[in-house]
Amino acid sequence: MLLGAAEAGLGITCLPADMCRASMDDGRLVRVLPEWEAGQVTTSLVMPHRRGQLPAVRAVVECLVEMFGAGEGPAD
Repeated sequence: MLLGAAEAGLGITCLPADMCRASMDDGRLVRVLPEWEAGQVTTSLVMPHRRGQLPAVRAVVECLVEMFGAGEGPAD
């Protein structure tokens, strides 16, 4: 929604570069504050112990770790 609004000229927004790269490459968007970055976001996943865990939950966890990598924290 934010990407579409910015492309429509409704204002500026803060989006991940990967999300708006195509729009910037073809001129639909322009980076207006090239020296500024929003910083990083830390996300934690809290879940029950593996025993009794649904296979679907484990599949989602494995997908998230593959996509974003494992950060600091206790290993199981």
